[in-house]
Amino acid sequence: MLTILKEKFMSFNGERSLVIAELAVDTKNDLPAENGVDGRLISQGTIAWEISTGDLYGFGGDGKWVNQATGEAYDPTNRE
Repeated sequence: MLTILKEKFMSFNGERSLVIAELAVDTKNDLPAENGVDGRLISQGTIAWEISTGDLYGFGGDGKWVNQATGEAYDPTNRE
């Protein structure tokens, strides 16, 4: 499950809002792709807290999430 804790509107991209957000997810498999948050596009700099492990992820410009403690990248378009 994914919850938006906070978001900041950046601009419109067509009919969708581009936002920087703070998210909470149960597991890393819940981390969204760039266009995977209820009609929003997420921008580089979005962060997510993985509740099951306490890990913090940052969203990069390449569309991948990076674990901030280990540097391991996670691509949400290639689910495990």
